[in-house]
Parts: sequence; structure tokens; C-alpha cells
Amino acid sequence: MPTSTHTTRLLYLQKLLEVLRELEIDHRPVYEASEITLHDLDHRDGEIGIARYLAAVQAALELDIPADLGFLVGEHTNTLEHGVLGYALLSAANLEECLNRYVRYQHLQGPLLAITLTRQAQWGRLQARPVSIGWQLSREQLAYFTQEWLVGWSQWLQLIGETGGFFSEVSLGYESDGTAAIYEQHLGCRVSFGAACTQALFPADWLSRELDYADASIGALCAVQCEQLLKNLKIPHGIKAELHKQLANSPGSIPGMDEMAAKLFISARTLRRYLANEGTTYQQVVIDFRMAMAEQYLCATALPANEIAALVGYSDSANFYRTFRSYRGVTPSQYRAGVRQ
Repeated sequence: MPTSTHTTRLLYLQKLLEVLRELEIDHRPVYEASEITLHDLDHRDGEIGIARYLAAVQAALELDIPADLGFLVGEHTNTLEHGVLGYALLSAANLEECLNRYVRYQHLQGPLLAITLTRQAQWGRLQARPVSIGWQLSREQLAYFTQEWLVGWSQWLQLIGETGGFFSEVSLGYESDGTAAIYEQHLGCRVSFGAACTQALFPADWLSRELDYADASIGALCAVQCEQLLKNLKIPHGIKAELHKQLANSPGSIPGMDEMAAKLFISARTLRRYLANEGTTYQQVVIDFRMAMAEQYLCATALPANEIAALVGYSDSANFYRTFRSYRGVTPSQYRAGVRQ
């Protein structure tokens, strides 16, 4: 069973396959290298192991593909398709809060690049380095993931009322292969190669720009969900960690055991056996998760308890009150008061 720290969203493989089909390139080697089924591809919120995803990307890179494949895939991916993280970013008050959330929660996507944000004089600076935990990216893979990441920021321009390219200058953390013109065409700025790591500069005064999509209330809720996801990464590796990761992406709609097993590409019987081996049940995992989310909403928002009940999947607020009191020994309002004290 893959661990939550060694998986990424199936969405990114789906986007790669979509682009290959549009380019009329035989994508069967990519599909076969991923070791997934057609049924798996229907789950846009599913996960795929990093090793299998890298194998699929490598298979694509060995085909007769254009040098800007990563750019094309990145341009196919909308921010909201990143799930709760996408909503958390779009609902930030301004670009600076958005980027800080991105840096804090980037590992929720199972990324292959580690991103940092700094501000120096008139420039904001995003730096990207390959994540090397159990794998080593080839130069071609690094270029693919860097292209995909860089071009994704272009869609933020309209949200802050700008046009052109998001970056003013980009230095890439790998050697040139003669494709600088392609990078400059997609990014709209000067590009150089051979830096110690990839660095991308943008005007620092953009950081205070409000996002056209900004919604503080939605942002607060999504940030709570991201915090819970971040905590899930610290759960000991196993089936419980995978379940919490899936549940945190849609806390208000808890799937049944059969549906959850399908999301994890295993049978309900296998899921039950995994849980028994960890000394728990699916029902108990769901209760643990709901209570953890409720505690974070009580701490981080001013929402009334009946609204929190709905957010964590309880249609009957009285049932939520009873469960919370049994679980924590206090009512939701008493818990909130105790935290504030």
C-alpha cells in the first residue's frame, strides 16, 4: 500500500494523457507504464504512487513528443482542479497570502518540486528544487515538471488585473538543450539556464494585490481543511493515513466503505482487512476524522456548531453534539471556550 507521502494526484497523469491524445501521439506506453486501469482513470480525485507516475512520465518523454510537453500539460490544468488546495489559494485575500498558502501546503499534492518564496527589494522570488526522497529525477523529467509548474502561474495574471507573463525573469536549474525560445514563448520573459536551482522573479508590488476571486469565508474553511491534510501526512504510514487524506479532500461528503475502497483501487474486503490489521474500523476512522475537523473549525473559525456539523458530514446537528461530547467529554461550545482561554 503506497503511503500518503509517496503518492500524487491521479489528475496530473490524466492531464498528460489528455494532451498526448490531442497531439495524436500513441499514449499506450504511458498508460501501461502507470499500471492503472481504465476504471482508475475515472477517479479524478484518486491517487497514484509516485514511482508509477514517474514511470508514466518517463514513458511519455521517450515518445516523439514536442519539447514543450510540460507547458502544454500545465496549460490544461485549472487551479480549481487541485481540489481543496486550489480553493484555498483562490480564496486568499491577496497574492501574498495565496503564495504563502501554496508554500505551506504544497506537499499535499505529492509534488516533485519543493518551492520557497522570498521577497528582495522590488522582486518576489519563487525557487524550485527537486524533491529527492527515494527517487532521482532525470534532466528530462526535471524539465517536464518545471515547465508544468512555471506555466501554471500564468492564469493568476487576470486575477490580479495584469496581462502578459507572470514572471519577469526565469533562471532554470538545469543545462540548456537549445529550447530557450520555447520557454520564452510560453512564459513571456527572458529565460536562462544553468542556475543552481530554478528561480523565477515577479514584481514584489503584486503581492499586495487582491485576488478577483477572493472570498475570506471560503478561504478560512479551505485553510482548515489544508491544515488537517497537513496533519494527516504525519499519521504513521498505513491505510489510516490514506483514508484521512481522501476524507480531508471532501469532508462534507463522506463516502461509504465500498466507494472509498474504489477510490483506493482495492476491494472493500481488502480495505476491511487492512483496517483490522491496524486495530480499527472504517466507521471509527470516519469518526476520528470528523472530530479532528470539527476541533479545527471550532479553533480557527467563528462558525456556529450547527454549521460545523454540516461541514463535517452530519445532517443531524443533535447527532453531532452527542458524538462530540462522547468523544471529547465536553460540548462543542465548551471546547471552543477552553481553547480560547
